[in-house]
Amino acid sequence: MVAAVLLSLVATGCGSLSTALRGSPPPEPETPREFRAAWIATVANIDWPSEPGLHSSVQKAELRTLLDRAVALNLNAVVLQVRPAADALYVTDLEPWSEYLT
Repeated sequence: MVAAVLLSLVATGCGSLSTALRGSPPPEPETPREFRAAWIATVANIDWPSEPGLHSSVQKAELRTLLDRAVALNLNAVVLQVRPAADALYVTDLEPWSEYLT
């Protein structure tokens, strides 16, 4: 029993000593501002566009409405899903055009 107590004291003491030798970790830097964001999902027309096959002017109007809502909620970021299903919401030769826009 005495050996167990001594072993416990040695193990605890060594841990404290190594922490003391290393010094305390540097303080975490303060974050200058919060990240308040909204995620706009495009897969299966969850958030935008509201339905497949809408004219581009209607899609733009819907997106502007979502962005205006983000401003009204005092958000400082919007994450727009641009590759919903291994396709693209933008012109590219690397991926097919998204079915959710056509």
